[in-house]
Amino acid sequence: MKSSFLFLLLVSAACISCGSATQKETLNNSNFELVTADTKTAIIYDANGPALDSISAYLLAQDIEQVTGFKPQVVTRIVEVSGNVIAIGNRDSQLIKALVNDQNKLPAANAWETYTHTLVHNPAERIQKALVISGADPRGTAYGVFSISQKIGVSPWYWWADVTPTPQENLVLAIDDFQSVSPAVQFRGIFINDEDWGLQPWAAKTFEPETGDIGPKTYAKVFELLLRLRANTIWPAMHPSTKAFFHYPGNAKVAEDYEIVLGSSHAEPMLRNNVDEWDHDTMGDFNYFSNKKGVLNYWEERVAEAKNVNGIYTIGMRGVHDSGMEGAKNTADAAAILNDVIKDQRALLQKHIGDPKQVPQVFTVYKEVLDLYEYGLDLPEDITLMWTDDNYGYFRQLSNAEERKRTGGSGVYYHASYWGRPHDYLWLSTTHPALIREELLKAYDTGADKIWILNVGDIKPAEYNTQFFMDLAFEPERFRKPENYLTHMQQFYGSIFGENLASEISDIRHTYYDLAWLRKPEFMGWSQTEPTRATHLTGFSLSPENDENTKRIAAYEALSKKVYTTQNEIPKHRTDAWYQLVVYPVLGSSAMNKKYLYRDLATHYSKTNRQKAEEYKNAIRANQEEMAQLTSTYNSLANGKWNGIMDPAPRRLPVFELPEILDDESKSTEAPKLALVHNAADYTRATNFEAGFPQQLNGLGYSGQILQLAASDATTIKELAATTPVLSYEIELLEDLKNADFTLTALPNHPTTGNQNLKIGIQLNDNTVEILDFETFGRSEEWKQNVLRNQARKSLNLGVLKAGTHTIKIYRLDPGVLPDYFILAENGTALPYTLPLTD
Repeated sequence: MKSSFLFLLLVSAACISCGSATQKETLNNSNFELVTADTKTAIIYDANGPALDSISAYLLAQDIEQVTGFKPQVVTRIVEVSGNVIAIGNRDSQLIKALVNDQNKLPAANAWETYTHTLVHNPAERIQKALVISGADPRGTAYGVFSISQKIGVSPWYWWADVTPTPQENLVLAIDDFQSVSPAVQFRGIFINDEDWGLQPWAAKTFEPETGDIGPKTYAKVFELLLRLRANTIWPAMHPSTKAFFHYPGNAKVAEDYEIVLGSSHAEPMLRNNVDEWDHDTMGDFNYFSNKKGVLNYWEERVAEAKNVNGIYTIGMRGVHDSGMEGAKNTADAAAILNDVIKDQRALLQKHIGDPKQVPQVFTVYKEVLDLYEYGLDLPEDITLMWTDDNYGYFRQLSNAEERKRTGGSGVYYHASYWGRPHDYLWLSTTHPALIREELLKAYDTGADKIWILNVGDIKPAEYNTQFFMDLAFEPERFRKPENYLTHMQQFYGSIFGENLASEISDIRHTYYDLAWLRKPEFMGWSQTEPTRATHLTGFSLSPENDENTKRIAAYEALSKKVYTTQNEIPKHRTDAWYQLVVYPVLGSSAMNKKYLYRDLATHYSKTNRQKAEEYKNAIRANQEEMAQLTSTYNSLANGKWNGIMDPAPRRLPVFELPEILDDESKSTEAPKLALVHNAADYTRATNFEAGFPQQLNGLGYSGQILQLAASDATTIKELAATTPVLSYEIELLEDLKNADFTLTALPNHPTTGNQNLKIGIQLNDNTVEILDFETFGRSEEWKQNVLRNQARKSLNLGVLKAGTHTIKIYRLDPGVLPDYFILAENGTALPYTLPLTD
C-alpha cells in the first residue's frame, strides 16, 4: 500500500525554522500533488531573474529527488511544461505576472526578504495547478523555496550533518495562501574562524583538494546552508591557514550568485584580510601614524575591486590580526588617529561606490576598541555600532538610550567558539541555549537589530547553536518566554530523529549543556593559555559529605547510558546524523571530564592505596583513548566525507594530553561547613517590582533558575528608597556563626550600558544595607576565574550571627545583576565548586 503524506503549509514559524512538518490527509481544492503515481511536477523559474532563482530551482529538484527518487524537470519557459508546476520568481517578473493576476497574493514591494506561496488553478494552457513561490527580493524567493523543502522533509542540515531525508512515495502539499514576514534582524550570519583544526584541513584534503583550501566549492555549500537557515551574511575564514576570500575569484562570484552579503571581522577593515594580504616586506608597517599612504593604498585597492560586491564594510583599524593598533602610545593617541582613519575610509567609499551614508558599514566595538569608543570618537551616526560579547557569551556593553537614536542602528557579534585567554573552547560547542536566549534578547531589546554575527568556528559541531541563533535572529519574539528555548530544542531534534524521541534527545542535550555550564570540557584541566600553562587537579571536591567528583562522573555515566539506550531507536538512515549531533559531543565531553576527574582520584590514592590508584590510571588512559576513537569514527562517517573535519586536540593544548599523576598536589577531603545555601528564586516576598519581575530564567546558572530582577534597559537605582524593589528571605539558622560570611553568586555578566554598574544591595535584618558590586574590568584574574567556572561570586562579612530566624533582603539596584543562590558560612570557609542543597 502506497503512503501519501500531506504537508500543511500553514504551520507556525517554530515548525518552519526547525524543519518539522505538520502531516494531515485532506481531499480539497487546496491540494497540490507534487509527486504521485499520476502526477510528476515540473519546476519553472524566471530566466531573466537572478542566478539564485536558478540555484534554488535546481536545489528544490534535488530535494524532491532525495525524498521520492523522482527528479523534476527544471525549465525556464511556460510552454515547456504541463500538468502541475512549481513556479519560482520575483513578484515583478514576467513569469509570476503571467501566473498570478491578483497582486494581493504576492509579497509587498520592497518588503525585505519576504515571500508568498500561492496555489493557482489553470493559470495557463496545459497547466492544471501552479504552486507559485514569489519573493520580494532574491533571498525572499529562496527562503520560500527552501520552506517547501522543509515541508517535504529536507532539513537545512541534510548535507552538513547528514540528516538524510526519509523516503516517501507520494508528496501532496495542502496549500493556503501564505505571506511570510520580514526578519526582525536585517543581516544575520556566521563568522568562520579558527578554522586551522577543522574546516580548512578538511576542505583542503577531502572536499576541495583541487583548491587545497576553503574555496568556491566549500563556500557554495556554506552559502546554501545559510539560505536554508534564513541567514544572509558571511564573515569568511581568515586565519593564516586560509587564503584571503578574494584570493580565489570564484569565491566572490559564488557569494554574488547566492546573494550572500560579504563582511569581514573586527580585525579586517574594508573587506581586507590582513593576515594573508598585508605583506610587511613590501608594504612596511601596518601603521597609520608612519605609513598612512601605504595603508590607504592597500584599502583602496580592495574598495575598487569590490565596488560591485554586496558588502558591509568594517570601519576602523586594529593591528594586523587580533591585536591593538600599531603605533599608538596610549588611548588618546589611538582615538585621535582613529577619527582620521574613519574619515579617510569613508572618502574611499565615496570615491568608488557613492554616498557613504548609503553604503553599509559597521564599527565593531571589540576588546580594546571599546576603550577607544568610550574615550570619544566622531563616529558618523549612519555607521552601525556592533557590540561584542567577552568571548565567553556575555555582552560587554549594549546601546544606551542616546545610541539607540543612531540611524545606523546597532548589531552584535557573539561567540559559540573561541581561541584565546584564559582558555580556548574550539573543540565542542557547549554554550547553553538559555544563555544565548538571555543575552541575545537583551541585545535586541536595546536596539540591536541591524546585524547579528555568530562565530561558529568550523561550523561543526556547532550545528544546533547555529540553528538556534538564526531562528532567534529571525523571530526574537517567539522566544520571549524563558522556557521557549526548550520547545525549540524538542522541535529541532524531533524533526530529525522523530517526534517520539524529541523529548528524550532534547533532555540528553540539555543535560549536556547543564554539565558544561559548570565547566566546559576544554576547561577541565584547570589550565590557562596565552601563555599556555600545565594542567592541575580540578576544583571538584572529594569529601565524603559532598563528593562533587564522583557525582559528576556518575552524571556523565548516566548521560552516556541514555545515549547508548536511545541509539537503538534511531532510524537507520539517520545514524550518521545521530553520531554528529549527539554521540560525539556527549561522549567526547564525558571522556574529557572523566579523565581529569579520575586523575583527581588517582592522585588522591597514589600514596595510600596503590591498587585503587592504578585502577584510576587505567581509567584515565581508557578515556584518553576513547576521545581518539570517537574522533576517528567521526572522520570516517559517510564513507569518509568528513575526513579531517574533527580534531581531538585543537591547538595541542595541555588539556588534550594524557594527564599525569601529580604527586606534588593534593586535594582536601574535608567538607566545608556551610550554615545555609539558598536559591535566589526561593524568596519569601517580592516588593515594588515592575510587572513581570522578578522573572525566573530556567536553564541559567548552577541552580538552573536564576532571577532577572528588571528589564535589561531599566534605569539604575542609585539611592535606596521605600519604593526600591526588594526580595525578602526568611531563613532559619540552626547554630550560631561567630564570624559569618554572606556570599552571593550570579551570572558573570557585564553592565549593559555605559552608565550602569553591577551593584546589588544586601541587608541582614534591620542592619545597614551593604553593596555588592559584580562588575569586573578588562581581563583581570577575577574575570578569568568567573568565565572559566561560569559564575561570579561576591562576599561580605556579617559578623556574629545567632541561631534562629533572620531576614535577608536583596535590593535591585543595577538591572544587569542576575542572582543565582547565596551561602552563609564561617569566615574563611572554602566554598564548594557546585551548588550543595543544604536547606
